[in-house]
Amino acid sequence: MAGVAFIRPLSNSQKLFLQRLMVAHVLTDSQAKDLYATIREKFANVQPDGEDDIDPCYMGNNFEHCLGIINSSLLPAFDLEICTVSLPPIYDPDNPHALQSPNDDDGDNSQNSRRRSKNNATNRLVKYHAVVNRSNDTIAQKSGSPLCHGGPHELAYFRLVFEKLVERGLENESASASVGCSGVMSRMELINLRTELGGPHKDKLTISQTEVALEMLEREGWIVVGAPPEEDDESVPDGEDDEGGGVQSSKIRRKRKSAKRSYSDGNRRKSLKGTFYGVGPRSFMELGDFLQGLGFPEEKMPQSILHRV
Repeated sequence: MAGVAFIRPLSNSQKLFLQRLMVAHVLTDSQAKDLYATIREKFANVQPDGEDDIDPCYMGNNFEHCLGIINSSLLPAFDLEICTVSLPPIYDPDNPHALQSPNDDDGDNSQNSRRRSKNNATNRLVKYHAVVNRSNDTIAQKSGSPLCHGGPHELAYFRLVFEKLVERGLENESASASVGCSGVMSRMELINLRTELGGPHKDKLTISQTEVALEMLEREGWIVVGAPPEEDDESVPDGEDDEGGGVQSSKIRRKRKSAKRSYSDGNRRKSLKGTFYGVGPRSFMELGDFLQGLGFPEEKMPQSILHRV
């Protein structure tokens, strides 16, 4: 048909990579490259059935070339595209010290040292990959958005979740990274947001319904586990007394320092307030305009990396 561009079919290995990425929703750069290498090895000895068949093992010259090849077919055919953004590393509650720089662990476990370590980590960026909708059709754009999952009450709840996370990030702007949103809320806080819904949405979501909604947001990469906010250091420096002074102040200082050591020791640092969540990479890829509409600064939006051939 005249005017219709030829769309090159993907090879079987390219299709498998695309399917795995879509199922995962979001992959880090290292995860995506591992997947690329695994599939390439799997198809290494597979041969085409005929002379005109597409080479099933062809995955481009390298990882970036493969993404460009997939996009050259995916974008004109379905208005979908593999998108990449760079953001601070996602917090790992099972290995909270993994984000430290090699020079961060100098034996100083003070609050200032931990804050420096956290700031150094957030200034390092990690690439994240996901398949996003590039259609200009408003309905098509919203079809994959969490803002259209479920009914009107879930819609109102999702909007409130992102509104509050952006609000927290703006409050913590001075300590945040150069890009991304530093705002986090505990799981309990997010569940309790349902009580702040008003109008026709008031008292319409149960706890179980809200938990299902949160699980969907996390599973699909719209929100991610975040680092617990820093605890305020209420200990009194040596040489300074609390009101009343004397031995009692000294005991209070020792008690607080002991509590801080107990809280910080070990490889597993868990907040007493439970798991915290923040805005995930996929939200920046597909909900950028929405987040900026909530007041998120444009200069803190991550830049998208395009893959073309």
